[in-house]
Amino acid sequence: MLIKPTQHSPMDELLYKALEYGLSLGASYVEVRWQRDSGSVAGFRNGQFEFSTTYHSEGVAVRAVAGGGLGFAASPRLELEGVLEAVERAVKLAKAAGRMRKTPVALSEEALARFSYSLPPIEVDPVDLLKSLDEYVDKSLSARRLVAHVWTTEKRVVTSDGADVYSKVPRVYLFAMLIKHEPSLGSLQRDVFLGGTAQDSIAGAEKVLEEESKKLGQLLERARSVAPGRYDVVFSPEMAGILVHESVGHPFELDRIYGREGAEAGESYIKPGNLRVKIGSELVNITDYPAIPGTYGFYLVDDEGVVARPKQLVRRGEATEFITNRQYAAVIGGNSNAGARASAFDREPIPRMSNTYLEPGDWKPGEIISDTRRGIYMVSYTEWNINDTRYSGRYGILEGYLIENGEVKHPVKGFVEVDTPELWGNVDAVGRDFQLFVGTCGKGNPSQGIPVTMGGPTFRSRSLRVVT
Repeated sequence: MLIKPTQHSPMDELLYKALEYGLSLGASYVEVRWQRDSGSVAGFRNGQFEFSTTYHSEGVAVRAVAGGGLGFAASPRLELEGVLEAVERAVKLAKAAGRMRKTPVALSEEALARFSYSLPPIEVDPVDLLKSLDEYVDKSLSARRLVAHVWTTEKRVVTSDGADVYSKVPRVYLFAMLIKHEPSLGSLQRDVFLGGTAQDSIAGAEKVLEEESKKLGQLLERARSVAPGRYDVVFSPEMAGILVHESVGHPFELDRIYGREGAEAGESYIKPGNLRVKIGSELVNITDYPAIPGTYGFYLVDDEGVVARPKQLVRRGEATEFITNRQYAAVIGGNSNAGARASAFDREPIPRMSNTYLEPGDWKPGEIISDTRRGIYMVSYTEWNINDTRYSGRYGILEGYLIENGEVKHPVKGFVEVDTPELWGNVDAVGRDFQLFVGTCGKGNPSQGIPVTMGGPTFRSRSLRVVT
């Protein structure tokens, strides 16, 4: 039975006709999502205006379960004929996929949302913003590039089993690439990402750009290669973010665990037959929660109509929950935790991160450093690499300092090489501070880049391998 909204508009009629048509073609489930993205973006290079443009993307996506398979189709045509053609394609693809499957596709049963929400608009002109911010960047840099992006995403998701959700979410994003080069010393590059879903999301950007750009020259001149060996490493909140995102967030995506991303973004060290693995010490608690106000990864309802809630990925060092949508929740006999996200109208919703973080502990950050006899304080990274299953990683030190007998000494350069169980299993101190950092997470084929944040507190992991 279709549950229809109490009030109607031309878009209501179009979306609900699409649902009815899909069911008439033999689908057991139909999902229709209208999405519109519109915004403006600008860039400056070395203080000079580089580009400015506006854009608009709008269309309808359809997913259908039919004949044991799941099919997806999309169309930029918003008249009835174009939408119904997309429905036909989705149902045909579902039936064709079903003939190839050993096990029919099922979706978890959920209490689906029926409401609308919108956030206040963000009034920022990208060109004016960049012109102002460039004044704060150290002009002695060898190269600097600033990009600002302001846009709004509107979505309407309706499903044949009862979801009906409208959302309107604005976002602002700032990217700075800062490069310092000295012929006798080499080069350093610092990438800065700021953003969010509120007007004040990039407040303080001037100070950040000023400090980070000035720091590059000092690090290039003073940093010494670290002596290879084992060190107790104190990681900053920024490092907590990239480590959580890459070594826990991605391998905890349930579609990845079951092999869907195997030929695309990779696999996972967690396997279907052994989901409740121990990956860290009892101090390690990691959460993904979309509904944190103002964050870049914010949403209240996912693209299948499931209401967002905290996903408790790791509790006391043990894997307890995974990022999933309705399809993969049904595979393990559970419920969706609202992880289904799509980056545009012509992309399907798949399990994605939102705001992923290590939860704070009870140490003061200064206490962690003063308690460290021989270590490295790693503040930020130059680059990172991680293997296909997200088990082994290598993180280059951009800003890092030697710790001797509880005191921060001179800057160092090198790489921290870790296996995921070693990184999190050796954690023995977690700070009470907390900070989130902005990123764009890539996944899928065709590729989807979505807004996320990642972070946590300062924390220490004992006896990690550091190399030059």
